[in-house]
Amino acid sequence: MKAKPNLDSFLAGSAAAAAERPASGTSGMGLSSVLVSQRRTKSIRIDPALDLFLKEEAFRRTMASGRRVNESDLIEEALVGHFRIQEK
Repeated sequence: MKAKPNLDSFLAGSAAAAAERPASGTSGMGLSSVLVSQRRTKSIRIDPALDLFLKEEAFRRTMASGRRVNESDLIEEALVGHFRIQEK
């Protein structure tokens, strides 16, 4: 018979995720610094003209740089500039 699942171990991640985590006490990073580096998903509604602009700009930058540029990267760049957030 299987044991009842433990919510804490589920939230902490799997064994593979534990292997990727640095050993405790070896790094000065806390939980807050780990959460800051994670991206969050937001579902927003925008004007169709803005949607088209984002698609075209992402394509243009992808072709110019030779590396994939996502629409979410453009939105993040615009928000950082708008709120004048200093990047790390």
